[in-house]
Amino acid sequence: MTSLPSRLPWPMIFQVLGVAVAVWLFLATWQVWVLAFVALIIAAAILPAARVGERWRVPRGLVVLAVYVVAVGVFTLMGRLLWPALSEQWTQFMDQLPKLVENVRGWLGNVDYWLGQWGASLPSPKADKVEGIAGILLGNAVRLTTGVVGAVFEALAVLVIAAYLVIDSREIGHTLLTLLPRQHRPTATRLAPAVLERIGGYVRGQIVSSFFVGVLIAITLSIIGVKYALLIGALAAVLNVVPFVGATVAAVLATLSALNDGVVLAAIALPVMVVCQTVEGKLLAPYFVGRATGLHALAVLVALLAGFHLGGLVGGLVAVPFLAGAWEIVRTLWVEPRRGA
Repeated sequence: MTSLPSRLPWPMIFQVLGVAVAVWLFLATWQVWVLAFVALIIAAAILPAARVGERWRVPRGLVVLAVYVVAVGVFTLMGRLLWPALSEQWTQFMDQLPKLVENVRGWLGNVDYWLGQWGASLPSPKADKVEGIAGILLGNAVRLTTGVVGAVFEALAVLVIAAYLVIDSREIGHTLLTLLPRQHRPTATRLAPAVLERIGGYVRGQIVSSFFVGVLIAITLSIIGVKYALLIGALAAVLNVVPFVGATVAAVLATLSALNDGVVLAAIALPVMVVCQTVEGKLLAPYFVGRATGLHALAVLVALLAGFHLGGLVGGLVAVPFLAGAWEIVRTLWVEPRRGA
């Protein structure tokens, strides 16, 4: 008969308990970690400007402040120039939305019959309720905590953390480096700048790509005579911060708007929007985003779906830069060494 061990393996038990507690803390505070990663993304996008400023002996804090001021100034200027037209087009679009839906009913024929076979129906929204629904959806999408005050506090906290990450990046990096085993420190020193460059390059590339997508859609729809072209282009630019979303939403809105003026214009608008999406997917996104991240479009799409499922809009925003950083780590530590071997 085998005897039981005289004492329990306490070191192993403590390690297992420590891992379990760490996982529990991470799951309980995942919203905080998402905000921290958003701050890291912003910091990674600003770091190249901070390094350039250092060459001219400009303090990093001043560079961060200048970037924030320029960003606020650009948004303010665009708002002053575009807001009157956008506001007018938004009001007109909300007034015309019920008519647009009715036109879709007319052009699609007995769509309610076919939808009814699956237990669904095409709604007829009222204009006075659409803005409330949009506000609820937007409010639920952009905040992680509750209330407007919480959302504002989160935004300010992210910007402040990002500023500290840029200003004290050397000290923070040195502190994190000391937490690693000595034999892994050279690898981490070589890997960290590459990961930050991937993440920051994605942000910068996506902003430029989104701007060009919005301009392209607004100009193209104006040329073919689709109403609300400026509004649709602006929405495409804003929503395209999450890849593939802006152009897709713009295609739906442009087709609905064109249907209000006839099926011929809608038949022209739809392929035009497909061309715009193709230009984004085959030219803008690969040049500005793909080169920065090294990710295939399919990997980006899968990351977006996973991000939206796990964290909503914020999850979709951070999914691609997270994947870009993770891929750089895997490529450096696993893929490249095996290729060399």
